[in-house]
Amino acid sequence: MEAGGAAVGPIRPTAVEIDLAALADNARAIAGLAATSLCAVVKADAYGHGAPGVATALEAAGAVASFAVSLVEEGVQLRDAGVRAPVLVMGPSQRGGYAEMRARDLTPVVSDAGDLDELARVGPRALHLKVDTGMGRLGVPVADAAAVAARARALGLELAGVMTHLASADTDDPGEPGCQTWRQLDAFAGVVAAVRALAPAALRHAANSSGTMLFPSARLDLVRVGRALYGNGAWPADAALATPRRQAMRFVTHVAQLRHVAVGDHVGYGALWTATRPTRCAVLPVGYADGLPRRVTGTGAVVIGGRRCPLVGAVSMDIALADVTALPGVALGDEAVLLGAGAGPHGEDTITTAELAAWSGLTPYEVTCGISKRVPRVYR
Repeated sequence: MEAGGAAVGPIRPTAVEIDLAALADNARAIAGLAATSLCAVVKADAYGHGAPGVATALEAAGAVASFAVSLVEEGVQLRDAGVRAPVLVMGPSQRGGYAEMRARDLTPVVSDAGDLDELARVGPRALHLKVDTGMGRLGVPVADAAAVAARARALGLELAGVMTHLASADTDDPGEPGCQTWRQLDAFAGVVAAVRALAPAALRHAANSSGTMLFPSARLDLVRVGRALYGNGAWPADAALATPRRQAMRFVTHVAQLRHVAVGDHVGYGALWTATRPTRCAVLPVGYADGLPRRVTGTGAVVIGGRRCPLVGAVSMDIALADVTALPGVALGDEAVLLGAGAGPHGEDTITTAELAAWSGLTPYEVTCGISKRVPRVYR
């Protein structure tokens, strides 16, 4: 705080930068490939990208038709940010939140027949019915779907959509007819026929990012895209996109100090790294409290001046160190890129989400979702 009590802006030079143009271009390219309506999945704060900023930009660009979140609170956050497009609330445990959803014009996904009575008490409204075709988490059983749909109609509820979730689209081979994804899609087709006998206009949707990119027959009336939207992942269908997808997130900091480490000296907790030559280290004001996983210790790198520099010593809560001995001219304040593209006098390079995930033993989802709220999101 300032002396007068006013809030002070960010001082520590660590931030997550979000390329909004990349997001919009990615969305348009995927929608063009899928040739159907695109629902942008912005749950978990848009996978760490910042849901209000992402959703408002995509809506303003006309790049998506709707949004999907997991929690009622996430849907409310979008409405408070001014988002007017349809918002689908996909997560469980919505009981007690239906009145708020009605007030905010959020569309519930019903995955348990027991939710119908409470939803009907709130007042007639639209819903999407989720069917479990093989994920084994949420959704009414395939055998019960038609009866649940009939019950919804009897209660005066509008069945606006029917959906399922693919469990193995990212690992299945589309050329293998017996794989789980094909079995799920076959089961879902039977459900759709039964449900549409009651609600002919119900939207059909099954495809997540991998389903969209790998299984054209899964695209149906709507695709729910998260990972691919943010520029992560790689699929053969990328070659068919009108424009290449781009990673939308950069995680950056700047050199705070430069230190000389003598041969035989250590840096960091546990003395996990020992200098075998006279070494120049850049002190970076970022650590695992910010979302740089401690498990990148001994494996990770950052891009400074356009060249990769290895991280040395243990990543601590607020500090990481990079060996810049081989990089002449590094100065205080130089940018250090932890995730994304970096350029400078020594070239240019990109650290992908997949790389950072591999270094830390995490999934790409965990990497972006794990970047702390104390790191400001800056939208470009």
